[in-house]
Amino acid sequence: MTISEEQVTNEVMIEKLEGRFDQTARQEYKWRVDLALNAGYRFIIIDMTEVSFIDSAALGWLVLSQRRFQRIRGKLSIVVRDGFVRDILELTEISEWIPVYITRDDAIAAVMAACEPAAQ
Repeated sequence: MTISEEQVTNEVMIEKLEGRFDQTARQEYKWRVDLALNAGYRFIIIDMTEVSFIDSAALGWLVLSQRRFQRIRGKLSIVVRDGFVRDILELTEISEWIPVYITRDDAIAAVMAACEPAAQ
């Protein structure tokens, strides 16, 4: 799996994942989340539109990451299109813990709305 970053604001980062999100991606994913937290990002959008496979370990890391962001009054969000990965996310009802969007624009708009009260 490859991961690239895109800064949206000082508090919002997009992490774009490509390939298989499985046990072999653990270290890279954890490292990226740690970097984002240490850099002060409170809102991370995980763009999984180019992820072809996700396993149970990756689902666990997403939930654990969300808990870490909740501790700092932040949030993790996921962008994923229709297909295998979306089907797995729906089957596991991950959207009960982490908001799931179809487009980046939808995710960014929701995150920016969540940021506004923190800025006031």
